[in-house]
Amino acid sequence: MSQTTSTSGANSQRCYVYKVVVDNGGAPCVYRNKLSLAICKPMIRRTANVGDLIFGFGGNADEIPNRLVYIAEITEKSTGGDYYYDPKYASRPDCIYDWAGNGYLVLRDDAKFHTVADSRPRDVGRFPKYGNASVLLSKDFRYFGDASDDKWKQAYPAITKLVEAMGQGHRVNHGRAIREELLELKTEIWQTHDKMKLGEPAHTWKKNVCHSAPCDEDETVPVTESGCEYL
Repeated sequence: MSQTTSTSGANSQRCYVYKVVVDNGGAPCVYRNKLSLAICKPMIRRTANVGDLIFGFGGNADEIPNRLVYIAEITEKSTGGDYYYDPKYASRPDCIYDWAGNGYLVLRDDAKFHTVADSRPRDVGRFPKYGNASVLLSKDFRYFGDASDDKWKQAYPAITKLVEAMGQGHRVNHGRAIREELLELKTEIWQTHDKMKLGEPAHTWKKNVCHSAPCDEDETVPVTESGCEYL
């Protein structure tokens, strides 16, 4: 099932904030003028809807701490594993699963991400319901990648305090000051940047590094054949 029409009003638009600890082109994935979040961050993918905003910031341990990685307004949501049925998404780098004849989602032979351990419980959920197989897509975003910086901190003290103190997971229920600053930051970025993709992924792709962050949030998670413990 695909949702493309926003039902969010000015007051119901939610702002999801999290740290992009590994920015290697997998999550988020920017490809052919569309940003997608298909793997990792299952809580965001399950609960966010068309019209909501996602803010991704770098970790505290980055060379530029808490750099602004991307902001995206969700313009489409694919649910029920339809992302892996629809041929228009088949070439996207984060479309790493296929529907097998027995109704199972299986890792594609040419998958670039999550090839060391079985990441399906986090990415798509468990058979047969696959409750995590929701994908967020945006045609209205600004992705900075390796062109990002932390200059935003100078004008947004409430967001700065939030992001610097964040650990595992995401934040979506904000007080008035943080919400207002997030919306102001989004407006400023859109006014100052016309291009949606402004840089390339900042981190080198590594086969054995997971996109999920541990409790520290500033360390990448090594993945072994036994799997990733941060599901």
